[in-house]
Order: sequence, then C-alpha cells, then structure tokens
Amino acid sequence: MSSPSDVQVLNEAFFDQLATPGMEKNALDAVNEFTRVRVREDGFYRRILPPVQVSNDDLDRQVDTDKPVIVVDKEPGSPAAISIPFATLPINVYIRGPRYRVMFDRIVTPRFVKDIDELRTWQMDIRQVLSDNAIKDMLAEEDSKFLTAVNTALVGADQTVPTSGVIQHETVFGGITRDTLQEAFKIMPKTPSHLEVNTVLVNNVTIREIMKFGRDEVGGDLSQDLLTNGFSEANFMNAKFIITIKRDLVADDRMYFFADPRFIGKSYILEDTTMHVKREAYMIEFFAYETLGGSIGHTGGLAIADFA
Repeated sequence: MSSPSDVQVLNEAFFDQLATPGMEKNALDAVNEFTRVRVREDGFYRRILPPVQVSNDDLDRQVDTDKPVIVVDKEPGSPAAISIPFATLPINVYIRGPRYRVMFDRIVTPRFVKDIDELRTWQMDIRQVLSDNAIKDMLAEEDSKFLTAVNTALVGADQTVPTSGVIQHETVFGGITRDTLQEAFKIMPKTPSHLEVNTVLVNNVTIREIMKFGRDEVGGDLSQDLLTNGFSEANFMNAKFIITIKRDLVADDRMYFFADPRFIGKSYILEDTTMHVKREAYMIEFFAYETLGGSIGHTGGLAIADFA
C-alpha cells in the first residue's frame, strides 16, 4: 500500500499531465498500465471468450449497417460416411460455408467532472478511483451483454434449442451434490457436438454448496482443504471454475458451462480501454470508453444448469 505522501505525489503527477500539451495522451499513459491489468482481471467475459485485438484492415463492409463488422467463417457441416458397392460413386454434396458476423459497439462510463483545486487536496490514489469506479463498470456491462446473449441462445429452462434439437438449459433436482453435479456436467456432452465442459461460471454463494462436500463425496483431504481454505479458482472435475460476485447476473443455484472458446464464437477488440481527460479553465472531466464486439457462433458450446 502506498503512503499518503506517495499518493499525493501520484495525484500531483497526474495533475501535471493535465496542464501540458497533449494532456489527453499523457494522462492516459499515466494510468494506462494499471487500468489494463484491472480490465483483464476483473471481468469473466474476457476469461471465457478471450478477445483478439484487431485493426481497421480486419473489418468487413456491410450494405445494411455502417457499424464496424467482421465476418467469421463457420465450420461447414457434412453428412456421415457410408458404405457403397464397388464400381459405384458417392452422391454429390454441394459445399456451403456458413458464416456469421461480429458487430462492434462502444461501451462508455459516465463523464466525471471535478474542480482542479479540490483535486489538489485528495489523499486517495486517483488512479484507483478511476479504475474501481469507471473500469469495473465497463467490465460489468461486458459481462451483462455476454450472459444476455447466452440466455437468449439457450431459449429458456427445459426448452429445446432449435440449433441443436436438444435441451441445453436443464433443471437438475436434488440440490448440489456429487451426483447432481455429474448430471449437470452431462448436459453439454449430450448435444450433437459432444463437447466437454471447459469452464464453469458460478457465483460466490452457490460455490459454497460444493464446499459442503464431505470426504464421502470428494474423497481424501480435499474436503478438509475446502473447509479450511475455501474454494479457489482452480481445476475441479477437469474444468476451470470461475467464481463471480455478480449475483445479479449469475443467479444463485445456477451454473453456466462453456466449452473451449474455439467452439463458442469470436470476440474482438477494435479499441481497448482508453481514458479521455480534458481540462477547461479550473474544471477537468474524464471518462473511459472502449470498442469491442463478440458473437456466439455455435450454441453447442453452451449449457446452463439450475439446481432445485
């Protein structure tokens, strides 16, 4: 932790950047490294579907929108192989390559305004304020949009998904036990794609149901470790568990299952998190913004279990 004097020096350095030519770029450089680390650590969307940095050269023009778009090729389907008699040829199958597009949108924070003279007296680290209050809000918006897309793609609880022909959002009765957890992990492999679970998203309340498992359910000393040290974000049941505190997005007694990102879709960053700072007379204003896009190209890499 920095001392109050160190924090004040940092605030003064940030203030000095605002008074120099090119203040927007300099102020961004002053907070850029810390901001980028926080962005990649706090949101679960980027951990489930890691984004790729793209440029204008990667964009595709569309006739129905002026928004930035990238068209992504999707693995074409093919009929199964068959046995045929000798001296015969197989039937013709015309090759069609399905595609889907990733559209970009901008996420922004509110525009924060502050009097310069009041800023001089701050004892807290202004970079921490910008990070916690602005960047985390942007991460929450990313996460919210992502889960909204997932929920829409899987239609609803105990309903058939049109793209797969099976139920991918199931209600599992019996609470969270070793047996019901295995039933939940079976939802994704039962789809026509036969994918295995790579990542599990669960909130910090629901995960405590797993921490209740005794030696008869998890075996060995793991039960003792769960009681002593809690559940850490590590591999469990051959999957990576991501624990979030965003219970407004991930409901209690619900788990989201995701396959390897290659079997879900694409996520791109056109302009990464940027802090805009502007000074007019004795007032400063600042806000953060980013331009990114993501699309789910394959619903077979998704599943949801509601434990009842």
